[in-house]
Amino acid sequence: MITDNQTNKIYFSPLLAMECPKLWTSIHSALSKRGIRYGLLRHTNYIWCRDYMPIQIADDYFVSYRFEPDYLKKEKRYQKYLMCDGNKICSEISYPTIGIDLIMDGGNVVKCGDTVVMTEKIFSENSTKSRHEVEHILRDAFKSDILFLPWDREEEFGHSDGILHYAGDGRVLLTNYADFDPKMAEEIEKRLEKKFDVIRLQYKVKRRHMRSWAYINFLQTERLIMVPQLGMEEDEQAIEQIISVFPDIETIGIPALEAVRRGGALNCISWNVKKPIEPYPVELVEKVE
Repeated sequence: MITDNQTNKIYFSPLLAMECPKLWTSIHSALSKRGIRYGLLRHTNYIWCRDYMPIQIADDYFVSYRFEPDYLKKEKRYQKYLMCDGNKICSEISYPTIGIDLIMDGGNVVKCGDTVVMTEKIFSENSTKSRHEVEHILRDAFKSDILFLPWDREEEFGHSDGILHYAGDGRVLLTNYADFDPKMAEEIEKRLEKKFDVIRLQYKVKRRHMRSWAYINFLQTERLIMVPQLGMEEDEQAIEQIISVFPDIETIGIPALEAVRRGGALNCISWNVKKPIEPYPVELVEKVE
């Protein structure tokens, strides 16, 4: 299975430059300076491209799904975002997809070696199917084991990429859940420890900030890690801990408050893939004026 540390190209929605201009400027500068390839996706009206774009399993194998999350159906003004069609976008940039008949978000898929980690929200959104049927579809499509975490109902998105990040070598990095819900954190760790060594992000601060969850939602490629920076005292502690886990990858901070205020961070606003080497400069799938 292709994991983040193997990816070499990043895609974004062109809307990111309009909705989060400071964030986009920082990302664009960091990628351009290092010659890291990126592209802008056509036919997007939602900056959170992680959630509707297919899941890459192998070089030429991407799994698409039904992007129909309940949190976008609650109000009419949000329903326009359901028009994002990851399968169509992939077709235009020549990435082959295989579709599955499940409602899910890409943000609820964290690829950890031979295992995919998801929250149990997947069962709620596919209630017309039995748990056994949902698990079978996922295992068949992802060609891997699936580890399910409890869904914290206080967090309506139910995304696993706001909980953990794969750290390689049978390890996962866990957000500071225990600072806010010790009981939920205990259950999450209990399940993860059946498969992985768990490394916990921890912050030595006088006052815990509710946005500190966002540090786990960093963007990783084979050459670079970009960690959200929020203008808080936890910023430097987060970078230091992530560097200690990934000592061989350049790690930088990216001011990400524009996105975090909207409910997501750097993994959420990106779609990184492994792609055969192609000539530089950057491929612009859709030009941003």
